[in-house]
Amino acid sequence: MRTTIANRFSESLTSIQRHSRQMADEQVRISGGSKLLRASDSPLAMGKAVDLRTTIAQLDALGRLQAAAANRMSETEAGLGEAGKVLDDLHLLYVTTQNASLGPQQLKGLASQAASLQEELSQILKRTDASGYRIFNTADLKVIVDGGTAGVEPVSVNTIGLLSGLDMLNKNAVNWSTVDTPTELDESVNKLLYDQNSVLNKFVSALRNGERFVPPNGELRAASDEMTQQRIRVGAAQARVDRSIKRTDDLALSVNSALSREVDTDFAESTMEVQKARALLEAAQSITATIGAMNLFQRLG
Repeated sequence: MRTTIANRFSESLTSIQRHSRQMADEQVRISGGSKLLRASDSPLAMGKAVDLRTTIAQLDALGRLQAAAANRMSETEAGLGEAGKVLDDLHLLYVTTQNASLGPQQLKGLASQAASLQEELSQILKRTDASGYRIFNTADLKVIVDGGTAGVEPVSVNTIGLLSGLDMLNKNAVNWSTVDTPTELDESVNKLLYDQNSVLNKFVSALRNGERFVPPNGELRAASDEMTQQRIRVGAAQARVDRSIKRTDDLALSVNSALSREVDTDFAESTMEVQKARALLEAAQSITATIGAMNLFQRLG
């Protein structure tokens, strides 16, 4: 099909209009910093942006929970370590008291050391973290550390130590399921350590009387081992939280990048598009000017 110069002239005018609009749009993107100046610009992209912003908000909330859990577990791990050290010292003190060369007066002299360790353990077991939660609670204190976004079920971990693990110090003395308030928790700790049936209290009382006390089932050593096991469990949970934090950070970066692609201007890309549109516009204007200078017979030729 034969293309006349008149058709080429018409196409050049259309090209001028198209490239002028393209250049203007890219310049608006550069000056405004956003692809979506109005919702009507791209309803589909705007819908994606809303979904991405919702996901970012969920990830921010999850990140705050993870940070709180990580801080709480650090304090818990330190508390468990200190409690384990005190129980180790009590066990070593008990071993020392079994030396047959120690007389009643020497045993009475060790009583103050045992009582001091008993009081230190009590303070540790009643300790709260920076958020006001008890490091040793009556039940699991679980927080969400993973999932909960994009249809993934939330995953929680325990962030504290359990006093019920020390029941060997005073068996059946406390029903931990009924302990709710801090006051009840303090009373339960006192019963665990100072009650007349408490192994630890019997040990201290025996030393004050210049007598040796032998825990029937190695309760002091068992309590120390329990603190070690709880510390290991918290450490494993800490590692899991750390991995969850890394995954959340990576996902947040990915979502933010996707959102940026949807709504933010790529200045390098936009600048290149402006330059390309300007070159095409100038070419179309040159062709149009050349054709515009032709007479009617030349245009029809």
